[in-house]
Amino acid sequence: MFKKSSVIIFILVTALAVAHILTQQEETLSESVLRLHVIANSDDPKDQALKLKVKDAIVEMMRSEFKETDNVDEACRLAAQNIYRIKKVAEAEIAEQGYDYPVTVYMGECEFPTKSYGNIVFPQGKYQAVKVIIGEGEGKNWWCVLFPPLCLVSTSDKGLSLDSPEKAQISLKCLELIPKGVRFGFLNKEN
Repeated sequence: MFKKSSVIIFILVTALAVAHILTQQEETLSESVLRLHVIANSDDPKDQALKLKVKDAIVEMMRSEFKETDNVDEACRLAAQNIYRIKKVAEAEIAEQGYDYPVTVYMGECEFPTKSYGNIVFPQGKYQAVKVIIGEGEGKNWWCVLFPPLCLVSTSDKGLSLDSPEKAQISLKCLELIPKGVRFGFLNKEN
Protein backbone atom coordinates (compact mmCIF):
# COMPACT_ATOMS: atom_id res chain seq x y z
CA MET A 1 0.00 0.00 0.00
CA PHE A 2 2.86 2.37 0.88
CA LYS A 3 4.47 1.80 -2.54
CA LYS A 4 1.28 2.70 -4.41
CA SER A 5 0.81 5.85 -2.32
CA SER A 6 4.44 6.83 -2.91
CA VAL A 7 4.07 6.36 -6.66
CA ILE A 8 0.87 8.43 -6.75
CA ILE A 9 2.48 11.22 -4.71
CA PHE A 10 5.56 11.14 -6.95
CA ILE A 11 3.40 11.39 -10.08
CA LEU A 12 1.39 14.31 -8.65
CA VAL A 13 4.52 16.22 -7.60
CA THR A 14 6.10 15.64 -11.00
CA ALA A 15 2.95 16.80 -12.80
CA LEU A 16 2.80 19.98 -10.71
CA ALA A 17 6.49 20.69 -11.36
CA VAL A 18 6.05 20.20 -15.12
CA ALA A 19 2.96 22.45 -15.12
CA HIS A 20 4.91 25.15 -13.27
CA ILE A 21 7.83 24.93 -15.70
CA LEU A 22 5.51 25.10 -18.73
CA THR A 23 3.74 28.16 -17.31
CA GLN A 24 7.07 29.90 -16.80
CA GLN A 25 8.14 29.03 -20.35
CA GLU A 26 4.90 30.43 -21.82
CA GLU A 27 5.38 33.73 -20.00
CA THR A 28 8.99 33.93 -21.13
CA LEU A 29 8.10 32.96 -24.70
CA SER A 30 5.54 35.73 -25.12
CA GLU A 31 8.14 38.24 -23.94
CA SER A 32 10.93 36.96 -26.18
CA VAL A 33 9.39 37.11 -29.66
CA LEU A 34 8.02 39.65 -32.12
CA ARG A 35 5.22 38.28 -34.26
CA LEU A 36 3.79 39.28 -37.63
CA HIS A 37 0.08 39.25 -38.41
CA VAL A 38 -1.08 39.96 -41.98
CA ILE A 39 -4.80 40.14 -42.74
CA ALA A 40 -6.03 39.88 -46.34
CA ASN A 41 -8.64 42.16 -47.86
CA SER A 42 -11.02 39.20 -48.35
CA ASP A 43 -11.07 35.42 -48.73
CA ASP A 44 -11.03 35.70 -52.52
CA PRO A 45 -8.13 33.50 -53.76
CA LYS A 46 -6.51 36.53 -55.45
CA ASP A 47 -6.60 38.53 -52.20
CA GLN A 48 -5.18 35.55 -50.33
CA ALA A 49 -2.33 35.24 -52.84
CA LEU A 50 -1.71 38.97 -52.50
CA LYS A 51 -1.53 38.61 -48.72
CA LEU A 52 1.30 36.08 -49.09
CA LYS A 53 3.20 38.33 -51.51
CA VAL A 54 2.91 41.22 -49.03
CA LYS A 55 4.07 38.94 -46.20
CA ASP A 56 7.08 37.81 -48.23
CA ALA A 57 8.08 41.41 -49.02
CA ILE A 58 7.83 42.45 -45.36
CA VAL A 59 9.74 39.40 -44.11
CA GLU A 60 12.50 40.05 -46.66
CA MET A 61 12.79 43.70 -45.61
CA MET A 62 12.81 42.92 -41.89
CA ARG A 63 15.29 40.07 -42.31
CA SER A 64 17.90 42.60 -43.39
CA GLU A 65 16.91 44.93 -40.52
CA PHE A 66 17.25 42.14 -37.95
CA LYS A 67 20.54 40.81 -39.35
CA GLU A 68 22.61 42.25 -36.49
CA THR A 69 19.88 41.92 -33.85
CA ASP A 70 20.08 39.30 -31.14
CA ASN A 71 17.33 40.30 -28.70
CA VAL A 72 13.62 40.99 -28.86
CA ASP A 73 13.85 44.49 -27.36
CA GLU A 74 16.11 45.60 -30.19
CA ALA A 75 13.86 43.85 -32.74
CA CYS A 76 10.79 45.67 -31.36
CA ARG A 77 12.63 48.99 -31.46
CA LEU A 78 13.72 48.41 -35.07
CA ALA A 79 10.22 47.31 -36.12
CA ALA A 80 8.66 50.39 -34.48
CA GLN A 81 11.19 52.63 -36.25
CA ASN A 82 10.35 50.95 -39.55
CA ILE A 83 6.53 51.01 -39.41
CA TYR A 84 6.45 53.63 -42.17
CA ARG A 85 8.86 51.56 -44.32
CA ILE A 86 6.83 48.39 -43.68
CA LYS A 87 3.73 50.22 -44.90
CA LYS A 88 5.56 51.48 -48.00
CA VAL A 89 6.87 47.98 -48.80
CA ALA A 90 3.34 46.57 -48.47
CA GLU A 91 1.87 49.34 -50.63
CA ALA A 92 4.55 48.85 -53.27
CA GLU A 93 3.91 45.09 -53.42
CA ILE A 94 0.15 45.66 -53.66
CA ALA A 95 0.62 48.17 -56.49
CA GLU A 96 3.09 45.85 -58.26
CA GLN A 97 0.43 43.12 -58.19
CA GLY A 98 -2.11 45.50 -59.78
CA TYR A 99 -4.21 46.43 -56.74
CA ASP A 100 -4.82 49.73 -54.98
CA TYR A 101 -5.91 48.57 -51.52
CA PRO A 102 -5.03 50.83 -48.61
CA VAL A 103 -2.72 49.39 -45.96
CA THR A 104 -2.80 49.90 -42.21
CA VAL A 105 0.30 48.94 -40.21
CA TYR A 106 0.78 49.22 -36.48
CA MET A 107 2.76 47.61 -33.73
CA GLY A 108 1.43 46.62 -30.35
CA GLU A 109 0.16 43.81 -28.22
CA CYS A 110 -2.13 41.48 -30.17
CA GLU A 111 -4.05 38.33 -29.26
CA PHE A 112 -2.84 35.18 -31.06
CA PRO A 113 -4.29 31.66 -31.15
CA THR A 114 -2.17 28.61 -30.39
CA LYS A 115 0.15 28.11 -33.37
CA SER A 116 2.86 25.61 -34.21
CA TYR A 117 5.95 26.38 -36.28
CA GLY A 118 7.92 23.21 -36.86
CA ASN A 119 8.60 21.75 -33.41
CA ILE A 120 7.86 25.01 -31.59
CA VAL A 121 4.37 25.60 -30.21
CA PHE A 122 3.31 29.11 -29.28
CA PRO A 123 0.42 29.07 -26.81
CA GLN A 124 -2.59 31.31 -27.19
CA GLY A 125 -2.04 34.71 -25.66
CA LYS A 126 -0.93 38.28 -26.14
CA TYR A 127 2.30 38.96 -28.02
CA GLN A 128 4.08 42.04 -29.34
CA ALA A 129 3.37 42.08 -33.05
CA VAL A 130 3.52 44.04 -36.27
CA LYS A 131 -0.01 43.93 -37.67
CA VAL A 132 -0.64 44.61 -41.36
CA ILE A 133 -4.22 45.00 -42.59
CA ILE A 134 -4.75 44.98 -46.35
CA GLY A 135 -7.84 46.81 -47.64
CA GLU A 136 -10.99 45.87 -45.71
CA GLY A 137 -9.07 43.32 -43.63
CA GLU A 138 -11.91 40.80 -43.81
CA GLY A 139 -9.92 37.86 -45.16
CA LYS A 140 -8.03 35.03 -43.56
CA ASN A 141 -4.96 35.78 -41.49
CA TRP A 142 -1.34 34.87 -41.89
CA TRP A 143 0.70 34.56 -38.69
CA CYS A 144 4.37 34.02 -38.05
CA VAL A 145 7.22 34.93 -35.76
CA LEU A 146 9.16 37.87 -37.18
CA PHE A 147 11.88 37.71 -34.52
CA PRO A 148 13.55 35.33 -34.11
CA PRO A 149 12.88 34.69 -37.79
CA LEU A 150 10.47 31.74 -37.93
CA CYS A 151 8.34 33.08 -40.78
CA LEU A 152 10.22 30.86 -43.19
CA VAL A 153 9.54 27.61 -41.30
CA SER A 154 6.08 27.36 -42.84
CA THR A 155 5.35 29.15 -46.07
CA SER A 156 1.88 27.72 -46.67
CA ASP A 157 -1.17 29.94 -46.38
CA LYS A 158 -2.32 28.43 -43.10
CA GLY A 159 1.11 27.58 -41.74
CA LEU A 160 1.15 24.78 -39.24
CA SER A 161 -1.59 25.02 -36.67
CA LEU A 162 -3.63 23.00 -34.28
CA ASP A 163 -6.57 23.68 -36.60
CA SER A 164 -5.22 21.00 -38.94
CA PRO A 165 -5.13 17.90 -36.69
CA GLU A 166 -3.97 15.63 -39.49
CA LYS A 167 -0.62 17.45 -39.37
CA ALA A 168 -0.42 17.72 -35.57
CA GLN A 169 1.60 15.32 -33.48
CA ILE A 170 1.26 15.06 -29.74
CA SER A 171 4.11 13.55 -27.80
CA LEU A 172 5.59 13.58 -24.33
CA LYS A 173 9.26 14.44 -24.68
CA CYS A 174 10.14 12.72 -21.41
CA LEU A 175 8.77 9.43 -22.81
CA GLU A 176 10.74 9.85 -26.04
CA LEU A 177 13.95 9.74 -23.98
CA ILE A 178 13.14 6.29 -22.59
CA PRO A 179 14.49 3.45 -24.75
CA LYS A 180 11.78 1.50 -26.57
CA GLY A 181 10.75 -1.71 -24.84
CA VAL A 182 11.56 -0.52 -21.31
CA ARG A 183 8.99 -1.57 -18.75
CA PHE A 184 8.38 -0.04 -15.39
CA GLY A 185 8.39 -2.68 -12.66
CA PHE A 186 6.13 -0.76 -10.30
CA LEU A 187 3.38 -0.78 -12.93
CA ASN A 188 3.44 -4.57 -13.29
CA LYS A 189 3.36 -5.53 -9.58
CA GLU A 190 0.07 -6.25 -7.92
CA ASN A 191 0.69 -5.29 -4.24
